[in-house]
Amino acid sequence: MRTVLAGVLVCAVVASCVARPEWQGPLPVRNQHPAQLTVMHMAPASAGVLAAGKASARLDAAYSSLFLDGASPDASFFMDGEYLRVAASVRVGLGRGLEVSTELPFAHTTGGFLDSFIIDYHDAFGLPDQDRKTFPQDQFDIVATQGPNEVFRVDRDSFELLDVPVQVGVAIVEPGLERIGVKVRGGVELPTGDDERGYGSGQLDASAGVVLEYRMATVAWYGHAQHTFAGTPDPASRAGFHFADVTSAGLGVELPFASDVHGFVQIEWETSTLRNLDLQVTSRDQVLLWAGARWHVTPHVGLEVGLGEDLQVLVSPDFTGWLGMVWQ
Repeated sequence: MRTVLAGVLVCAVVASCVARPEWQGPLPVRNQHPAQLTVMHMAPASAGVLAAGKASARLDAAYSSLFLDGASPDASFFMDGEYLRVAASVRVGLGRGLEVSTELPFAHTTGGFLDSFIIDYHDAFGLPDQDRKTFPQDQFDIVATQGPNEVFRVDRDSFELLDVPVQVGVAIVEPGLERIGVKVRGGVELPTGDDERGYGSGQLDASAGVVLEYRMATVAWYGHAQHTFAGTPDPASRAGFHFADVTSAGLGVELPFASDVHGFVQIEWETSTLRNLDLQVTSRDQVLLWAGARWHVTPHVGLEVGLGEDLQVLVSPDFTGWLGMVWQ
């Protein structure tokens, strides 16, 4: 954490060299824990909305290495594998401070290739790895049990549709220099993913939240908070298990290194939807730290890179790489 804070300080000094930056909004990243992916999540965003008739389109890819292992006399959870989530999204301004957006996400799950790298990385920095090196490498298995029943499982698949979210944003106060911008937003997530195989909730999720933005002369700050009423997949319902609602909050900073290159440091906390399983590895809140950058190749096209790391041990994905392209 001290290293991260020192890095933010250096970035802030560099950013102070850019006069009148054009603020672009945070990276729309999220937790890649497979159970959390079944619950609707509204990504970090700017408090501003698009003007009437304006549109923005995105193509994002996030790749995570996953490993968790925990058991008690009454429950167990095991997760080993790698997860790719790819999504295409569009956002349209409706006028009068309104905008609407939707996303088409897909998943690819595999045993992957990162296990050896992650083990060496943990050893080099003295990080806990839950004896990961004692398990076979590059395997895929994600399953949660309560008593004799499976309550959540992800079947390995090369290409699987996930639940499709639709959300609406309403600008309450437009962001501006030394002024706090405010946007409220809400939406639903359509149960298009296969909940029997671990790729959806099987029900209509609903979410509501608020976005804040504060622009200084050379730095912009973003905050958000939200609550999602989570649906419970059919396999869990049949076993008498209930997926818990998820509350999340995040804070981010945008640092302009140059007129067309901006850096980002973001952190997000969220509650676990599997906390009713009553295991340490499924009950603890999840906290992820992100660092990345956006390069505007042209005034209308931006390319994004980012890295995500869990700050709460024995909970979240070990490591997530992010790539994105945005057109506006």
